[in-house]
Amino acid sequence: MRIAGGAIRRNFLRNYELNSTSKFESEQKISTGRQFQRASENPINAAKALRVRKSMADLETHQKNLESADSIYQVAEDSLLTVSSLIQNTYEKLVQGAHGTYNQNDMDIIASEIEQYAEEMVQVMNVDVADRKIFGGVNNETNAFEIKGPIGSQYVTYNGIPVDSASDPKSYPYSEVSFLDVGIGMSVDGSTNRIDDQTALPITFNGVDCTGCGVTQRTVKLDLEGILPGKAYKLEVSVGSNEQIVEFNGGDTIENTIENINAALSDAFMVTPQVNEDGEILYIQNIDGYDGTFLCPYENAAIADNAVDIGAMKSDTYYSLEVTSNGMTRVIDFEGADDVNLTLTNIRTELEKQFGEFAPKIFSDGQFVDKNGGVCSVKNTADYSNSSDITAGEEINYAAAEEGKTYSFNLNGTKVTFTGGATPEETLTNVNEALSSGLAFGNSNVPYINDDSGIIYYDKSDDVIYVTNAPDADNNVDYSNYGGYAKNIMQLVLDAAGYLREGDQDMVARYADLIYAAQAPLSVAIAELGTNDQFIEFNETRIENTLLNLSDKQNDLEITDLPTEITNYKVLETIYNATLQMGAQMIPMSIFNYMK
Repeated sequence: MRIAGGAIRRNFLRNYELNSTSKFESEQKISTGRQFQRASENPINAAKALRVRKSMADLETHQKNLESADSIYQVAEDSLLTVSSLIQNTYEKLVQGAHGTYNQNDMDIIASEIEQYAEEMVQVMNVDVADRKIFGGVNNETNAFEIKGPIGSQYVTYNGIPVDSASDPKSYPYSEVSFLDVGIGMSVDGSTNRIDDQTALPITFNGVDCTGCGVTQRTVKLDLEGILPGKAYKLEVSVGSNEQIVEFNGGDTIENTIENINAALSDAFMVTPQVNEDGEILYIQNIDGYDGTFLCPYENAAIADNAVDIGAMKSDTYYSLEVTSNGMTRVIDFEGADDVNLTLTNIRTELEKQFGEFAPKIFSDGQFVDKNGGVCSVKNTADYSNSSDITAGEEINYAAAEEGKTYSFNLNGTKVTFTGGATPEETLTNVNEALSSGLAFGNSNVPYINDDSGIIYYDKSDDVIYVTNAPDADNNVDYSNYGGYAKNIMQLVLDAAGYLREGDQDMVARYADLIYAAQAPLSVAIAELGTNDQFIEFNETRIENTLLNLSDKQNDLEITDLPTEITNYKVLETIYNATLQMGAQMIPMSIFNYMK
């Protein structure tokens, strides 16, 4: 059988191209180190490799974020340690200034030195890292802390607001913090539209949360030793907006004088609400913060599987829940609302008040979750199913109460619990006793003197006490203001400098103690930074290990096994060369082979 020369040449060229392509592909695998150049060459492995690459890219981004966060935390910790060192220097200087051997010129020099310390503290707290004011909250435009005012009466501001103006660090402008995604599932809290602080790492901080803000309770210190036995005294005492006349006689001893003053304070300030025979609330107008009677019944919340039905809660109704989180059990009382978001806000406010920094979170599905992500236990504190029966508008329907049964209502934000009596009259008595008990209104509105220091105390720390002698008083009481000290460390330093310039060595000594004790917020902030440093190290190790595993997986999917491929290439090269030799013998030489 005769085979045409054209067929031989076509078959040869086809095999030649196949061998050449195989050799070229092997060369590419060796030179690039990859098993395939296009996804179409191996669609399954290409899809898997793409997912691996995406995971590795995300992890590398988180790794860079952690490196940035680590540098920020290092600077933040160094800054707070520097402030702590400056506080120690300030304390030593104040101890020197309180020593009686220094003249006014020496005290002025010490004042200048500690004012410079305050300036250095402000500069340190305004530190900038990667265009971030790390102690400015979310303020990256201007310095967070500034010192204003003339020498001797300087004051510190935070984001433009004096640090003495509020005791809540979150009430200052730009007080929120910035967060960084470090790969732990960053999410947004739907109730606040802010990043959930448990799903990301903070990289800026609230400066007044670290250094303190607000002032301590200001009160009055009476000179008890100057109050003479049998003499009549008359004082005008103001507690917040409540001003009363307090009349008393001096006692035979300081203890008797204290008893007389406390009895007079109680007569003047102790006014608790009462219920009359018609169920009307009386005397509520004398309670601090009165803005009309606000009477709400209590009801049980609908609870299933430790989740509260938020949508079922009603406005003008209170609820009481016992929540257990991180080993702590607290009772929260809150007002319901027709708006689910408002109800959630009321619950969150009470959780923060009762649990502080360990407050669990509540989500829109009514689930309480602790700091570790565990589900909290929640239940109703009592059977309030019939509590609404004893309230009618702004009146108490005590006649509807059953004997021996417990009822609760909320009066202007205060919970009142009483037991039904055998008769309406007995129930009325029980209600009034509950209103005046220590668990309800009790003595919380009464200022008092606790010891022979003469300091007037008051249970509400946000109210300021003022005392003056009445114009028609037969005898005057000597007194002095007590407390009202700044809680911010830098402001304390500046205030201490002012007393140094005044030469008041007693107050200088007092401020030395205050500054020494005021480092608590700073110590807490340093400890939290250390905890977050450990968190960063843990996540850096986690990401490194994960990247190593993904890299191995990527190698299996994409990377060429060089020893095997080189062996394969040598085989293909031999086949290719043999193909060329065969072709030289099979294809006749043309005139072009003889041309030189």
